[in-house]
Amino acid sequence: MSAGIKKYVHRHFDLVVGAITLIAFFLAWQFARPLGIPGLSAVEPPTRVLSASWDLLSSATFWTACYKSVLRILAGFALAQIIGVPIGLMMATNRMAFHTIFPVTEILRPIPPVAWIPVAIIFWPTREMSTVFIVFLGAFWIVLLNTIGGASTIDESYRRAALSLGSNRWHLFRYIVLPATMPSIVTGMVVGMGISWEMVVAAEMIASDTGLGYLLWQSFEINAGAQVIVCMLAIGIAGFVSSALIGRVGRLLTPWQGRR
Repeated sequence: MSAGIKKYVHRHFDLVVGAITLIAFFLAWQFARPLGIPGLSAVEPPTRVLSASWDLLSSATFWTACYKSVLRILAGFALAQIIGVPIGLMMATNRMAFHTIFPVTEILRPIPPVAWIPVAIIFWPTREMSTVFIVFLGAFWIVLLNTIGGASTIDESYRRAALSLGSNRWHLFRYIVLPATMPSIVTGMVVGMGISWEMVVAAEMIASDTGLGYLLWQSFEINAGAQVIVCMLAIGIAGFVSSALIGRVGRLLTPWQGRR
């Protein structure tokens, strides 16, 4: 091995190891059936998945499903932020509000959002609203708890110092509470977005006739194994990209975090 290659491997060791691991995994996946590898041998090989990817990505059905799922994600996720962040800030800064709302949240929070699907179908007038509601629940609890946690950990001395210097409640919230809580809110948004994708897929499998979750389930029912994997990969990539975008926006909103 030449000195240049050794230097490159040393400098990008993590990248090289990751690439080798991926190559080994795909080779094992491709030849799983001839080799009789347990688990992977029952899955369609990568070459079949690539072929199905080309067919599916060139169809209007796939992009219509993506469009429907993204709309539901945006609606449910936005509602979770609009409702969850203010309630979390109120609970963290107002003792009466905390003791009034917290018992209810602790009863409802352990219920998995998927368990709400039958109730949502009965309660909401359309299946579309039911699906958005499940997405909302998936992100809501994460955002709420992260907001409460971030605002509750603010050093009390900062509040006292601000009040002693003549700050009013709005200044206290604007310049101390909100900046200190923003990193936790962003973290909750990133995690909540990932869970929102999980919930929209589950809800679409049961309570919808469109979307990526519905397309995935339909692919399974017609025994199109390669198409199932393509749908799963599309959901994973969509979740990764959307979480990364939120993380990027969060870094722009909290520039002081990068200077720590």
